[in-house]
Amino acid sequence: MKIENIGSKIIGIGEVTVLPGETKEIPKAYETSPILEVYRQCGAARITGNPPTAYRNPSSDEEERAVAREKAAAKEREVSKERAAVKKKAESEKKADVKGAEDGKRAADEAETLRQTRLAMLNGISEDGLIKLAGDLGINFADCKDSADMLVKVEEALKK
Repeated sequence: MKIENIGSKIIGIGEVTVLPGETKEIPKAYETSPILEVYRQCGAARITGNPPTAYRNPSSDEEERAVAREKAAAKEREVSKERAAVKKKAESEKKADVKGAEDGKRAADEAETLRQTRLAMLNGISEDGLIKLAGDLGINFADCKDSADMLVKVEEALKK
């Protein structure tokens, strides 16, 4: 019997070490070892040759196939659930993007309306109102020469 290491880890069977990609003869004393079946089942090794009858168990082979089929079906169900979750998340994000864009447009429209209203109220604004509006716009009234200079700076800020 021979063992081929098809995994990425080193396999040890008695005195024999099988590196990934290597094929070696299995020692006679280990031909009936259950570890060979473990290596085969986990996909780490490919066993070739006829194992002794003590090692063969046709009923366990069928059970293994049934277990493998069930595992594959469970994996497929899991993948389907993951795909559905990803699809649902993508749809949710798309809706959020659309809503966010609508909210952003609405906020921009409100800001523009406020700017236009403030520009319109500059005509005949009191000095206290002008100082408050300048403060709201981040203009320091101490940096202005007089109220006319402050009015010019407020208008410039509102036109931006």
